[in-house]
Amino acid sequence: MKNASAGYAYTLTARIQKTYRNFFVSVAYTYSQAKNIAAGGSTASSLWSGRPVGNADPNGANLSYADYYQPHRVIAYASYRVAYSEHFTTSVGAIFQAAPAGVGSYTYGNDLNGDGNSGNDLIYIPRNSGEINLIDVGSYNSATMSGTTTGTAKDPRTSAQIWTQLNSFINQDHYLSSHRGQYAQANAVVFPFYKDLDLNITQDIYFNAKILNGTDKHTLRLSLDLINVGNFLNKNWGLVKLQNTSTPLTFEGIAADGKTPLFSFPYADATNFVPLVNSYSNNTSIVSRWQLQFGIKYLFN
Repeated sequence: MKNASAGYAYTLTARIQKTYRNFFVSVAYTYSQAKNIAAGGSTASSLWSGRPVGNADPNGANLSYADYYQPHRVIAYASYRVAYSEHFTTSVGAIFQAAPAGVGSYTYGNDLNGDGNSGNDLIYIPRNSGEINLIDVGSYNSATMSGTTTGTAKDPRTSAQIWTQLNSFINQDHYLSSHRGQYAQANAVVFPFYKDLDLNITQDIYFNAKILNGTDKHTLRLSLDLINVGNFLNKNWGLVKLQNTSTPLTFEGIAADGKTPLFSFPYADATNFVPLVNSYSNNTSIVSRWQLQFGIKYLFN
């Protein structure tokens, strides 16, 4: 262990904004990069074992994209406020943002380089069937997605069929298809953009109240916040997409010649023999769902 200065981060933002009498609008775009040589742990052991490595020395100071890397982000917001009588003011505001839902890596299931760590060896992306030795394995279940094979169910696919399915998966994946013949880079897989629009409507009601022998202007504030307006309008909008798996290939061992590594391409659904077809699927958690919030405040002033 020793100090290093290889890591860096920078952020560039361009912004346009305009203010009118009752209206404000702002649009900004941010481009950023962040690379480091250690992340993902609080001890020397976890820092070493947690970072994905390819054909590089696992003990070396390998520079790679950071876990929190977000290359692009667009954010825009606007507000309009109108006082249409002595006692009423209405404000409407909206915030829109679009950015990748995260970054990730493609690694092998199991331990390819024999360093005792599973799931952190970056895959080589084959250009053709001659660059990978695929086998049909007699053990598949949902656990294969994390690199652990159990069970005794027979895989009915031939090696040629497995390659056809793997090749189709590579072709539909933007990162894999554009990096054939290379080792995948750590955290270089940028997830699809999510788009989110939030809306706020605030109604202020003014009135005079006598408190402590004085007369003050008080405010009753009613607010409505609609989070993820797109999903409110259409169930297919405002969704966040995440990786179906970060380990599309599993290292199964060494061939009888003592030097040829063997790999499998696990099913997405092993019970029904459904192959892995898509890199991403919709995250159905709260981040992809619309939410509605009402608020009430009483302001003494």
